[in-house]
Amino acid sequence: MKRSLQDLIQGVPPQRGNGGRYLKAEGTFKDMPEQPRTQLDKTTAAAKLILEEEARERAAKGERLKAARAARDAGAKNDE
Repeated sequence: MKRSLQDLIQGVPPQRGNGGRYLKAEGTFKDMPEQPRTQLDKTTAAAKLILEEEARERAAKGERLKAARAARDAGAKNDE
């Protein structure tokens, strides 16, 4: 016996939907609330910021010294 579509959907209750329109993305993905930060998390974040700033300063100082050495060496070659 072949079943028809009407036989298959007979027991399914009527669906209420969005009328065939696409769903809006704004309700699909919501920003997760930030977890409460402990004192240890705050301290760790502050320490990381300090270390990153010091690393940037060290790198800048190294670049300045490298440029000064190159200028000094270029001047020494010209004097010879």
